[in-house]
Amino acid sequence: MLGARAIALVRLGRFPEAAEAAVKAAARPNAHAHIFAIAAFSLALHGALEEARAHAAATRRILSGYTLAHFRQAFQLDRDGEARFAEGARRIGMA
Repeated sequence: MLGARAIALVRLGRFPEAAEAAVKAAARPNAHAHIFAIAAFSLALHGALEEARAHAAATRRILSGYTLAHFRQAFQLDRDGEARFAEGARRIGMA
């Protein structure tokens, strides 16, 4: 639920809140690679690039080679939502 909340908050442009929800989601036991990616992209959009890169590395430890393409396959977003997450991915080299 926290991951879904983070996605919704990114789509609304509320990046600090999105990052907070996503980090909480990633802290849950056995969090999926997509959850770490949501955290990475949300943190990047919030401007917390070092923390975003740490979550990106965690994403890739779970699923080697994870990129924005994996995220796009899992989450069908409208054009604006997709553009926001793509920008987050670009800022940390995952686009």
